[in-house]
Amino acid sequence: MNLRQLRAFALIAEHGSIRAAARALAVTQPAATRSLRELEQSVGVDLVRRSVKGVELTTYGEALYKRAIVILQETRRARDEIGQMRDGEGGTLSLAVSSAALVVVPDALVAFRARMPRVAVAFNEVGPPYSHEQLDSGRYDFLVQTEYDGEINDGFAHRPLFTLPLAIGARLGHPLRRARSLTELHDAPWLVPGNTGAPANLVKMAFAAHGLPLPRDIISCHSVAVALAIMAKSDALGIFVRPLFEHELLPSHMRMMQLTHELPSARISILARKESPPTPAAECFIECLIEARDAMVASSKAGRSRRKVRAPGIEHD
Repeated sequence: MNLRQLRAFALIAEHGSIRAAARALAVTQPAATRSLRELEQSVGVDLVRRSVKGVELTTYGEALYKRAIVILQETRRARDEIGQMRDGEGGTLSLAVSSAALVVVPDALVAFRARMPRVAVAFNEVGPPYSHEQLDSGRYDFLVQTEYDGEINDGFAHRPLFTLPLAIGARLGHPLRRARSLTELHDAPWLVPGNTGAPANLVKMAFAAHGLPLPRDIISCHSVAVALAIMAKSDALGIFVRPLFEHELLPSHMRMMQLTHELPSARISILARKESPPTPAAECFIECLIEARDAMVASSKAGRSRRKVRAPGIEHD
């Protein structure tokens, strides 16, 4: 078993076609077939079977594919690490980022690019379970994820960054814009991040905290851009971190609803695989995230101090 064989096998599995895998590898179809046959001989079982749909994995193939992806990603990461140790540059960094992390990611990226300008960075806006599967397979270096409950035992290393208050958003002129409680909002359509069936689902936690049943009309939506587009043309409500309503990217037609009670807070954490040490690029980006977090906290404290000096005892919007 060698990396050439594993790479060919992984691409055959992903494309469902030996011909397509050969094109991706820039080799002939017989060469890709030969790599597959050599791998099957080395493990002593058939890894694929032909069907009307193309090439499908056998049970053995499915088991090996999971391991092959990890091996190939760790190989890529090892190559990147050596290059970054040698000259501080090169390689790739792939991560998934939740919408709540947008308050620190742009500043972190600016600092990172100044320190490691030749590292290619790829951002993905996806959430669990897909993001966890990709992290587990080694496709992502780490996640910057929103969490809503206490300690989580999912096999990953969690490093909390900060917590942020949450708020409900609606379009300008929404018929429920003057509502002040979740009870009044119960029958509205809701756009919520994450898996709607998960125990830590945000809207489930918010309504349960006030002794209210779960709304019936819930749409799972991981993308802020998609959520805002839907909300602009409908009466759907969305839950976001409160600083988003102060962000310049928020459309002018969006408003934060002024409820009289608090919502659960969002904890933003960095998730990584425990058994895979981060590359120098990953370590550098994490350091930049922490620095951006510290700057955000300092700026927030300074803003509160200025408001107190300007008008003691008066609360400003």
